[in-house]
Amino acid sequence: MDSRLRGNENAQSARPGFPGQARSASREKGQLLLLAIILLGVGTLVVMTLIPYASTMLASGHSERELAMARYAAEAGISRVTADMVRGADAYGTTYTTTSPHKGGQPYSTFQITTSYSAPAVTVNSYSVTPQVSLPTPTQAVPATQQNYVDPGVTHPNLATIPAGYAYLMRLYNVKAGTIQVNWAYSPAGISRMGVWAGIPTSSPSNDPIPPGQISSWPTQHPILETGFTPANATYNRTQALVIDPATDDSGGVYTIVFDNSRGVSGKTTAAFSPSGGTGDTWVYIKSYKDYIISATTGGVTISAYVRQVPGYSEPPAWETGWSASNPSFITNKVYVYSWNPP
Repeated sequence: MDSRLRGNENAQSARPGFPGQARSASREKGQLLLLAIILLGVGTLVVMTLIPYASTMLASGHSERELAMARYAAEAGISRVTADMVRGADAYGTTYTTTSPHKGGQPYSTFQITTSYSAPAVTVNSYSVTPQVSLPTPTQAVPATQQNYVDPGVTHPNLATIPAGYAYLMRLYNVKAGTIQVNWAYSPAGISRMGVWAGIPTSSPSNDPIPPGQISSWPTQHPILETGFTPANATYNRTQALVIDPATDDSGGVYTIVFDNSRGVSGKTTAAFSPSGGTGDTWVYIKSYKDYIISATTGGVTISAYVRQVPGYSEPPAWETGWSASNPSFITNKVYVYSWNPP
């Protein structure tokens, strides 16, 4: 055969579309298909391996969300109790034992005043919780104590304005060893008197405790602190500062304060409370508080808090009915959360 013809045949066999090149393309497609099948198999194995982990992660996320919702509900339960404490509730029912005021060696009467409180149920995020309230144990660390300026309840109508010929009596129940001092600022100027008793003064001759609120006569028992009558041009009455100790005066931490306008010729309007220590404001400087442990459990979550209420339970309201949501204290308490113990 002519060499030119053979060269021409070789050239034609190298052109696209000829049988040799078709076989090469077919082999490449087969390899790509095999590679795709292999990759699909590997991907399937990877996905199948990851499905349990993804399921676990989704379940974990759901569990975390449920725990968060339960935690919010538990915290709301604790906050519900502290809201009542701000309004004067004695959040742990207590029997206070105190005496009628007396000098050492003199006879006296003993009284017991019992408070009660039921923590309200709270429902948040479909979780219901009823908080539990207890007192700190002797082994628990106690936050540092300090003196505080306390509102004697100037919003009470019988203290907001004390009519001529009358006085106002109030009590604190959780007083600790420390200093007590009282300032009563008022207008218009006029004669006034103030006194402090360890315990509960009583009426004579019945020997019944004098109810808190407006009274018509000065208690006859021995006061631990008394100012005497001010001059007619006075616009305030401030007692001396006195160191007291409930452990040695039979008070049991219960102290009575009287703002007296029995010799006034007109009613006295009490100035607002301010923790200033100044003579132009009305205040009681005292160490008075009560500590609580408040806990709440719901949805497998338990939260507890160490809470301090300043100054704690007080009167009025009258002791015959005690504190209730519809009969709150006229003293707005400060409530401090010292520690939270989350789940």
